[in-house]
Formats: sequence, structure tokens, C-alpha cells
Amino acid sequence: MSIDDQIVKIRGDFPILKYKTYLNSAAHGPTLRQVWSTVQDWWRFRMNEDRGARLAEAKKQAARLIHVNGDEICWITRVSEGLNTVSSLVDLKRGDNIVVTDLAYPSNVFVWMPFRSGGIEIRRISHRDGYIEIEDFEKAIDDNTRIVCISRVEWTSGLKYNVKVVAEIAHEHNALLVDDAYQAAGVVDIDAGGEEIDFLVTGCEKWLCCPLFAGIFYVKKSLIDGFEPPYRFYESVGGAFTNGAPWEKPEHDNILDYDKPLTGTAEKFYRGNVSDEAVWGFNASLEYFNEIGVKNIERRVRRLSGYLIDGLRELHLKVNTPLEPEERAGLVTYTTGRYELDVESFRALNANGVIVALRYTGGVGGVRVSTHFFNTEDEIDKLLEIQKTKTK
Repeated sequence: MSIDDQIVKIRGDFPILKYKTYLNSAAHGPTLRQVWSTVQDWWRFRMNEDRGARLAEAKKQAARLIHVNGDEICWITRVSEGLNTVSSLVDLKRGDNIVVTDLAYPSNVFVWMPFRSGGIEIRRISHRDGYIEIEDFEKAIDDNTRIVCISRVEWTSGLKYNVKVVAEIAHEHNALLVDDAYQAAGVVDIDAGGEEIDFLVTGCEKWLCCPLFAGIFYVKKSLIDGFEPPYRFYESVGGAFTNGAPWEKPEHDNILDYDKPLTGTAEKFYRGNVSDEAVWGFNASLEYFNEIGVKNIERRVRRLSGYLIDGLRELHLKVNTPLEPEERAGLVTYTTGRYELDVESFRALNANGVIVALRYTGGVGGVRVSTHFFNTEDEIDKLLEIQKTKTK
């Protein structure tokens, strides 16, 4: 699909664009009309006790989005749940280390902090002016590294890693790579299987423009049998529900029917806490993005983020996000050089209907702009004109 040719129709699928210049998908994607309609459908089906439809299709669409097999994924409510699931699976010993970055979102680091009391080192890679190179991973990862946990796209600098290369470095030392793809899913064409990712987590609320409480937990197929989840959900018992629910049969026994190994798919890690309503909405989003094609979206988003960066540099503002297209996605942050003026800029933009965010971590950040595929150069020009009044 040519997004440029269909941009008027596409923009009509996001009602808020009639009223706002929405450049904040890195925080919350705008509501997609098809998602809203589908969630209403769920309630109509719920009244008729027909809730199961579309659930299987959603799993196929999620697998398609990140180019994996449906048996390698299960649902999570949010990224933090997925990261906590990984932390509950790994067997870490004194002297081991976990590699993260100092640009990472809090959940990417916080989940590992309790392990410090057992002699596990949290090894943070320090950025240089918002940038981390592959060589930095090579220096940090060693034979005592058990986990490398990164965000595919960093949430303040907008830096996008070559995840396949980072995975190769991790695997050379027998470490596992955990990929938080929340700032990438929907705007970056993710090939989790081809990139040899071990675990991937992502949610639906940001770039996939769907309400909260549905997300994807991916586990590489070769790893599934090697982990036993401490959190057990009875519906994950292999074969127990193959021919309907066990409790629909007179011989149902609440030990014998479940005294079996868990399924050999990623469903063994599912906690049973994602609502059908959320999955229905997520399915509508996944269908929409897969139909347009994430590769098409990625090309447009890179063009728009590049257009924004060029405009910001003409205003002599400091851009934290890499200039090279392959090292960024849709997330761009910039600063005026003064925190107080960053705040003024943020407030002026929002007061004029240009919705952006203000984000910092590790000394990097400022005004954060999210250029998504439904945005236009005209909207970016509006932002630049408002920002110009704050840089004179």
C-alpha cells in the first residue's frame, strides 16, 4: 500500500487528528477507529456469550507482526509483566552479571535490581551524548553475562540498535538477549526469528494505537522446553483442554486432569490475565498495521523523523536522536539547552494543540516528538513554527 496516496483516508481512521496535531505516540498512540469499533463488537458478543471469536486470529496477526511462529508467543498485559516473567525464569548465581544501558526505561532495569542481594552485578553501559555503539556491548558482555536486556529503540534518545548484532555478541558468551520492542513495534519491521532474539516483549498502547492491557511475549522456540514458569495457569496444561473443558465431563478430577506437563508452546508462560476484550481490540490494531505493512510504515516514519531533525537543526537546537536513518525510528528528542526553556517549549506546543512529551534520563532528553505514519510534513512545520518563537 502507498501510504502517501492513502494518507487522507488513513488520517480519517484516527479521530483525534481532526482536533490535534498528535505527535505523542511514544507515550500513548491515538485511538484507532477500528479498535474502538471492535471493542464495542466484543460487548455485543459478550451479551450473547460468544466471546471466543477472533482470539485465534489475533495470535496469528501478532506472530505476523514480528515474523515468528504463533507457538512462540503468548499474551501479556504489559511490558513489565513480560520482563518479570523472564526474570522469574532465569537461574542466576553469585558472580553473574546482567547488562543494561543507562538510557533504558526504568522497567528494563528495575526488574533486575532484587538480584543484587544475591551477588549479581547489574552492569550498565554508559552513553556518550545519547549514543551507544556496538563496541560498548562488546566491552560490557563477558562469559559471566547471563542476560543482556535492551530497548530496541531507546525512549529518550531515540537511538535504534542493530539488535541482531547485539544478539550475536550475547550468544558468543552464552548470554540471553531480552528485547523490549515497545518503542519499535508498529514503526519498525521486527524480525525476531531472523535476528535470533531469545525473548521479546512489547505492548499495544504506543505505536500500535490500541488501549492498554494487551501485549506480546515472545520466546524463541528452542528455549521453551528449557524453562519452567513458577507462575502456573491451569489452562496451560498440555492436552487438558484439547477436547473441550475438563469440567464438562463427569470424570473431571482436579488433580488427575492437570497432573501433566505444560504445553510445549509459549502458552506455558501465559498467566491467564489478559481479557478477551483487550485481545479483540489488539487484533483490530494488528490487522490494520499488517495490512498497511510495517515496512511501508517504517519508510515513511524515517522520512518524517528526518524532516523534523533537519528543521530542528536549522533552528540551532540540539537533537539527541541519531541523524543516520538506520539508527532511528519515529522517536526524536531535542533540547533548547536550558531545562526551563524546554519546559516553556513543551507547554507552548501543547497549548497550541501540538501534543508532544517532555522526557529525560541519564542526562539525555528534552521535548520528545513522535512522528508516526499518519503524521504529515505540514504538522511538523507547525511544530517548528511554534518552537521558533521559543528560540529567538
